[in-house]
Amino acid sequence: MSLKLLKRELEKELEDLEHKKAKTDDRKVKKKKKVAKKDGFVFNDKDYSKEEDYTKECLRNIGLMDSNVHVKSDKIIEHTRKLKRQTEPEVAEDSTSGSVFTDEDFDMVSKLHFVNSNKKAVFVDN
Repeated sequence: MSLKLLKRELEKELEDLEHKKAKTDDRKVKKKKKVAKKDGFVFNDKDYSKEEDYTKECLRNIGLMDSNVHVKSDKIIEHTRKLKRQTEPEVAEDSTSGSVFTDEDFDMVSKLHFVNSNKKAVFVDN
C-alpha cells in the first residue's frame, strides 16, 4: 500500500475515534477535517527544464546484468539451419540398402517398356 493511502486510513480512524469521544464538540472534528484537506493537495514543484543524466548509472547496471548471463547459441543456429534446409540430412549407409536388381535387369526392363527404344528385348530361358 502506498504511504498516502496508509496515512489517509490512519486519519480516518483518528477522526472516528475523536468523533466518538466528543459528540457534543463539533468544532474539533471540523478543524481536523480542514487540516486533512490542506495536506491532501500538493502542487507539483518539480522543474522539468532540467533533465538528470542517468547514462553512466544505466550502463553500469547493464554491465552488471550482462556479466551474469552466459548464452550459448549453438542449438539455436543448428535449429534455424534445419528449418531453412541449409544442411543436408544425415543418411545412414547400410550394406542392405543396395538394389536387388543388376544393371542388366534394368536395361532389359527399359527395352521392354519404352516405345522409342531401338532394340527390342528377347527373353532367353535358361
